Amino acid sequence: MYGSIVLKVAFGLVGLLLFTRLLGKKSMSDITPFDLIYTLVLGGLLEETIYDEKIKLSHFFLALTVWGVMIYIIEALVQKNSTINKWIKGQPCILVQDGQLNIKGLNSNHVEMEQLRTMMRQQNCFSLKEAKYVILETGGTISVMRNEEEDAVLTILLIDEGAINEKALLSIHQTKDWLLDILKEEGQSQVTEIAYAEWSREHGLYWKTYAESVKEPYKIDG
Repeated sequence: MYGSIVLKVAFGLVGLLLFTRLLGKKSMSDITPFDLIYTLVLGGLLEETIYDEKIKLSHFFLALTVWGVMIYIIEALVQKNSTINKWIKGQPCILVQDGQLNIKGLNSNHVEMEQLRTMMRQQNCFSLKEAKYVILETGGTISVMRNEEEDAVLTILLIDEGAINEKALLSIHQTKDWLLDILKEEGQSQVTEIAYAEWSREHGLYWKTYAESVKEPYKIDG
């Protein structure tokens, strides 16, 4: 029994090393969801077989070999065929283009506004006003090109997809009426038409409506 466990662990380690080589020299941020799936499946195979005496070493070796061959074939097809590459591993999506939100891109990738703001802050971009381009990469990270003329400021999200964030208003000691008055002064009476509105002490209120969102986003090959 113990000898079988040792051999399975050894084969599993070799298998993991081989799969790492198949993935190539990627950082964790470069790994796509597909890469993650087949490494998790391999880990599951190893976990299930180590302590199950009914699964012999030959069974595990066969499963490991078949899985490895399948992954190798898929990786070869992905490298040679751009259509298969896009279908399996996806492609980058522009979420902000020339300072305008790509609402369709946000929705299709299930990215919420606050989630977008969090990822932007991780790239030292603290306001949508600062962003010229924001690209969602295939690995789930974002790349940001900032407007050089805009200084970095800390902003508060006051309107998120047509809904007023009253807790955020309280945090800056303001009321819903204050926000509505500013919008009316600027000729914007319908909050539900606003996709995004942020406030900063330095620049005041800044917003984008759904009508201002990108109609034809650029296409980016991965």
